[in-house]
Amino acid sequence: MSSQSAFDYDKPYDIMVGYWVGTATICCPRGAYVMSTKSYVSVYWEQRYKKLCFRESGEEEPESRSSLLDTRTAKHSDIDDILRKNKKTALPTSGALRLLTFDLDIDGPFSKGRSPLVSLDGRQICPDAYQFHLKKEEEMSNGKPVYHHIYNSHHLPSPDDWRIIGPIVGPIDGKEGEVGVAVAQFFRRISYHVPKATMRGLQ
Repeated sequence: MSSQSAFDYDKPYDIMVGYWVGTATICCPRGAYVMSTKSYVSVYWEQRYKKLCFRESGEEEPESRSSLLDTRTAKHSDIDDILRKNKKTALPTSGALRLLTFDLDIDGPFSKGRSPLVSLDGRQICPDAYQFHLKKEEEMSNGKPVYHHIYNSHHLPSPDDWRIIGPIVGPIDGKEGEVGVAVAQFFRRISYHVPKATMRGLQ
């Protein structure tokens, strides 16, 4: 793992940039354990301090260091080249591979974004803590969209540890605003560099 300076916390969201591996523990509304999943997360600047990209999936850690890029120091033109190349060579999807992608427009401590699956907004509330609200639209009910809301509290107690905790809330058995599941995620930084293959468009 490559080290970086203490100024990770100086710019909002910059502490998140890098390649992470972690697990999510999912519990039912009454707190009973349901399941756990493992995933890798790439977070990179497409435009430094302006556009942040989040890519989560089950791909394996790359073997070659030459396949990694540090977007905190790379030229914007280099990132553009990789995104154009990966437009036709994005990672394949399968029923067993979970993919979650979204982009965030950064405005100081505030962020707002969208993907084909979710709309979201977030805010930095102190240097090592963030809160996000994700809204996922589901099937139509009586001509009106039905939404599930995901509330995430993010804590980065050190540059290499990332903890995310929050419930998924939605219409459960016809009742609005009910907690469906509670999720706790724990990620460990592998590198400040991200695999080039994970730098891809929204899916």
